[in-house]
Amino acid sequence: MNQDASIAPNLAPDRAGLLSVRRFFLISAFFAAAGRNAYYIGAVWMLAASGNNAGSIALFLALGSTSEFLASAPAGYLVDRVDRQRLCMVGDCVRIAILLMTSAALVLQEPDAVLYGSVILFAVADRLYLTASSAMVPSIARSESLVAFNSLAYFAMQSGNMLAAIATGWLLSAKPGTACFLFAAGPFAISLLSMFRTALRYRILPVDRCRPAQVPRETSEGEETSRVPSCLVLSYVLIYVMGMLISALISKYVLEDLQGTSLEFGMLEFYWAAGAIISMLILTFRRFSKVDGRVTPIIVLLAGVAMTAFYPTRNLDVASALMALLGAGYNLSRVLIDVEIQRLVSSTKLGRAKGWVHLACMGFSLLVYAGLSVSGDALTSSAVFLAFGSGMIAVIVAGYGFHLVKNRASSRRSMPL
Repeated sequence: MNQDASIAPNLAPDRAGLLSVRRFFLISAFFAAAGRNAYYIGAVWMLAASGNNAGSIALFLALGSTSEFLASAPAGYLVDRVDRQRLCMVGDCVRIAILLMTSAALVLQEPDAVLYGSVILFAVADRLYLTASSAMVPSIARSESLVAFNSLAYFAMQSGNMLAAIATGWLLSAKPGTACFLFAAGPFAISLLSMFRTALRYRILPVDRCRPAQVPRETSEGEETSRVPSCLVLSYVLIYVMGMLISALISKYVLEDLQGTSLEFGMLEFYWAAGAIISMLILTFRRFSKVDGRVTPIIVLLAGVAMTAFYPTRNLDVASALMALLGAGYNLSRVLIDVEIQRLVSSTKLGRAKGWVHLACMGFSLLVYAGLSVSGDALTSSAVFLAFGSGMIAVIVAGYGFHLVKNRASSRRSMPL
């Protein structure tokens, strides 16, 4: 199907129109990330400050992960069949409603029950928005600029995370806990309006019209989601769970290991976002346009080393530097994997591919959170970081060893007798 046939006549894109669409898409990504991070920072800190053990925070995040796990595949199939901008707007509307209800309920109920209930609904709406917005990228970016535009999108999201980290850290120290949830509703409203503007200018349908020139024709026509290389999926799972562990335990790390406050907690979140932003700016340079997912295992290996370094660290400055390194590694690897999937999978099946890959991430996350919920405070946050970082290193090293053995065996079989 050609491009004009898939777009209403009054919505046919031109160069200026697509530039405007990209601009509003990035604005939406910025404010949606700010609202999301404000919600999770506020919820995790409220649970930590209320005296609950690490298991309660793990349970909160496990409930969100379970919801994402169940919603990932259906969201992917929905994204491949329905207007993607409309799905993003639905996600924003639902998240605004959830935040308003959460703020009202916190006045009457204990935070545990309210937050456990809200994260279930919030995670479903969040997964719908993220899957739909990610699947929009190949339709509005040139195939030769996928790395740069994905980097800009992650730059916008991490800038939003940085804003949320600063604002929420201040709100938690100056105002009642409900203020951060009311604050988070505002960015989602701006995200909704921005996505509405993209829908007015350019209707993005789930059709395959942006295949990169370097992908063979037979691959683009017959590509299935199972063709995403297993090494990419494994790297994505490891780096994703690393980020989830940081979200689950960094507040306890600040309270127990650093003896810090909510402002210092917000500062660590700020440095995570700052590291991510710097790394995304580097990827926008033209010389990095050909970078692919083959470097991802190296990034995951270095992230594992940084995770283990939390164990002996009791200094805020060193912890801030580690958070910046992890934020950079987390976002670099996710961008490169996203671009690789966008290059390998046709646009008509991109939602399903993202859904199934995220399903694998959520499945492993649930196992990790189950372990944290059972262990409670038996392990310190830094000990968990040490264990998981060591596991990341071991998996990558074992993967390289297996790859070398496999290549050596293949070369021996190919040698003439």
